[in-house]
Amino acid sequence: MTSPRPDSLYVHIPFCRRICPYCDFPKVLYRPEWSRSYLDALEKELVTRACGLFSTLYVGGGTPSCLSEEELKRLLSMLSAHLRPGGEFSIEANPDSLSAEKARMLSLYGVNRVSLGAQSSTPKNLKTLGRSHDFEAVKKAVDHLLAAGICNINADWMYGFEGQTEEDVQADIEAFLSLHVTHFSCYSLILEPGTMFAVNGKKPLEDDAQQRYFELIRDALEQKGFARYEISNFALSGYECAHNLTYWKDLPYVGVGLGAAGYIGRIRYKNTRNLSSYLSGNYEGEREELTLASELEDFFLTNLRLVEGFSLETFKERFGFSLPSRYGEQIRKLQERGLIDMDEKTFKATSRGLDLLDLILLELF
Repeated sequence: MTSPRPDSLYVHIPFCRRICPYCDFPKVLYRPEWSRSYLDALEKELVTRACGLFSTLYVGGGTPSCLSEEELKRLLSMLSAHLRPGGEFSIEANPDSLSAEKARMLSLYGVNRVSLGAQSSTPKNLKTLGRSHDFEAVKKAVDHLLAAGICNINADWMYGFEGQTEEDVQADIEAFLSLHVTHFSCYSLILEPGTMFAVNGKKPLEDDAQQRYFELIRDALEQKGFARYEISNFALSGYECAHNLTYWKDLPYVGVGLGAAGYIGRIRYKNTRNLSSYLSGNYEGEREELTLASELEDFFLTNLRLVEGFSLETFKERFGFSLPSRYGEQIRKLQERGLIDMDEKTFKATSRGLDLLDLILLELF
């Protein structure tokens, strides 16, 4: 089993002007003295981890766009030197912190894909989700990006949370499809322990309601030419997220920043989530050497999220044996239940199987 050199780099910016009650990512409230020290520490970690050029860079958070213009310029200057010519350079942004000047700066330093945390279009649901923007801010942010020459734009879209109605979903569909974007990430609310939603007893909607809302969204997007290529992601042709495909194909990547994860060789690591430790140069928090069993589990967990599934040849090249030789009985059962399709070249979940992926994984594990 061999692993290629990582060709993707993830960079975590933990700062937010406001903490969303559902978010479980490493984050802290923005303070200029912390952000300056953080960029110093990040630059040092980049020297130790990020050797050579990468085909995809992804800056996530937190809220990278909440940095000041000076800080953002420093970050982008630091990272752009690591991008391979023609590569994908993505950054996350909140609509209310993406000014026209920041959009121009992103373009100047080679950012060519932006993911906007839109989440909803209705005032009551944005308030429920703890968002500080309105939908007009989303439209303005898209306009700023297009004016700056960045046309590869994703909008994050959340559904299935307490208080949301079918009428709200229909309103979101109409509003989101009016945006000039190329990609949608559509996520149901997942209640993570320790978040304010969990502490305050908030609950996601029942599974049946969540599935019904997702089907409304999926059908509307597909009618407008957005193809579902991953469980929760839809894109116009040619605008699939190359960086996220690294994760979904279980390929190696480098992660830097507070709480960032990486996968190099047979090692998975997670950086510390303690800001003081990170600022002092003690980056790494956890480290795991993968076994064959854990590698197989990770491979299925990620690749089966993709509508196209995976190549049987790729599987055999990676693990040294054919998929049917080890999983023949499980495959037969899953085929009988209409959850997977397999031919001489590929293995993938059916449309029904994508909606019931946990059942497939339970059978395989």
